[in-house]
Parts: sequence; C-alpha cells; structure tokens
Amino acid sequence: MSIQETLYDIVNYFHKDKTLNRLTGSLNPKSFFFKWRITDIFTLIILGVIYVVTYNDKPFERQFYVNDITISHPFAEKERVSGSQLFLYALWFPLTLLVSVSLVITRPKYKMYVMYTSVIGLLLSVATTSVFTDIIKNQIGRHRPDFLARCVPKDGTPKNVLVYAKDVCTTDNMSRLYDGFRTTPSGHSSLSFAGLSYSSLWLAGQLVAGNDSVGSWRTIISFIPTLGAAFIALSRTQDYRHHFVDVFIGSLIGLVAAFWSYYRLFPSLKNRKSYYPIFTLKEQQDELTEENRSRSNHLQPTHSDVSYSVISDTV
Repeated sequence: MSIQETLYDIVNYFHKDKTLNRLTGSLNPKSFFFKWRITDIFTLIILGVIYVVTYNDKPFERQFYVNDITISHPFAEKERVSGSQLFLYALWFPLTLLVSVSLVITRPKYKMYVMYTSVIGLLLSVATTSVFTDIIKNQIGRHRPDFLARCVPKDGTPKNVLVYAKDVCTTDNMSRLYDGFRTTPSGHSSLSFAGLSYSSLWLAGQLVAGNDSVGSWRTIISFIPTLGAAFIALSRTQDYRHHFVDVFIGSLIGLVAAFWSYYRLFPSLKNRKSYYPIFTLKEQQDELTEENRSRSNHLQPTHSDVSYSVISDTV
C-alpha cells in the first residue's frame, strides 16, 4: 500500500462503511451516547472547573473618584437575598420542581428520560450563565454602588481626580474590596433568570400552556418563577449592590441562557406535545412510521391474490 493510500484511509476512516452523523458526532444517530446527552455531562464538568477558577480570579481594578455619588451608598450588612439563598431559589427550587412534576404527570414510559433531560437543561442554563457572568464581571471591573464604603478612602484623598484603590483604600477586608469591582453584570439577576425562567418555560411546556384551547391559568402559573427572578434582581438595587444597568444586563444574560438551553432540548410551546423532549418526539415519529410500514406490508395483497383478482376480472 502506498503512502497516499494510507493517508487516504486514515483521513476517511469514518466514511469507509458508515456515514459519520454531524449532529450526533457518532456513527449511530440513535446511540445511547447521543440520547442521554453524554457530551452535555462533559460540558457541565468543564464548566464546573472553569467556575472555580473564574470565581476566585481577581477583577480588573478600575480607577474612581472619591466624590462619585453613584458609588457612595452604604454597605448593607444583611442582603435581602444572600448568595446561599440565591442558589436555593435559582437552582434547588427549580430542580425540585422539575423532578416532582416529571414524576407525577409524565407517562411511565418516558418518566425518567423527561426528568433527566429537563434537569440537564436546567444545569446547563445555570452553569453557563454563572461562568459567563463571572468572566464578564472580572473583565469589566466596574464599581458597585457601595464601593466607597468598602474602600474607606484615607483622609485628604483629592477629589475630582481619578485614583486607584491600592493608593487610597484603608480597609483590611480585601475580599470585600475586590468584590466591589464586580458589579456588571449582576450575578443574582443572571442566575435567577437562568434557573427560574427556564422553569417557567418548562412548566409552560408541561402544562401545554401554548395551546390556544387551554385556560389562561396555565400561563399565569408558568410565569410565577420568572416573576420571582424579577424580584430577586430588583432586590440587588435595594441593597445597593448593583446599579440598574447591572440588573438589566444580568437579567438579559440569564434569559438568553434559559431560552437557549430549553429550546435545544424541547419543541416549541405551540407543539401539541410540548411536554416531551425533541428526541422523544423523533422516536415516536420513527415508531409510527415503522408501524405504518408494517401495516402496509401486512395489507398488501400476495402474488396469488393479485393473479386471482386479474383472472376474476377477466372472466
């Protein structure tokens, strides 16, 4: 075998006998690897590692004026929604909701798969949003509304002059000071919308709220988690942890992540079977096609039947 033939076989290894499926990344589009979203599991693990790195990374320390009234608000010792409460509302509550509803209302045949797919979507929405938000926070390095209370500038610091924190801040609480550079975008806003808006979309799909023939109460119930996310986001301005623009940008990031994560797994809310994942709908369609084909073959007349029919018509 020549070198050219060897190189050709290596390059076209996956195309010798079977066709490589571009969607599944495997040789079998119905493989276990694709159906159970194994690549999504790997993605979540990678995002978890990146999150640890970005969360502990130091932010960019932007200059500031000590007489800037937009960063002169007091530091709230007790937040309306703390960090631990945020994960309770944005992750554990939606997770409990998804699992509980899936176990109760989904048909036994699809119960585990619907629950599994739903949870994967939720985790991807929250994890992606968390990593993206932290990266942007650290790169922007904008000051929180309570930054000066964190900094405690030394007496005699000149006004109307841009200064660095390392030159004028007297605080010993460096972690609190560094966190003061992480205002844009709001992490509470992005995470709450990523988890709770995903829950709203999921509830709307499970309740078939997009169907014109059902009651409006289904849509109202489905919207409740998103309303909760809005309250969490606004609480950040009440605690003077964020500017309004931070909350707006964070909410938008969370919404985009929620919609992206949901609609890559589930069909449109207008679909009459919006409560099933897209993969399940395709499986059902394949089963129906196979059943119709078998029925058609069963009803098709045999050769002898055709001959008898022709003879009878002739006579």
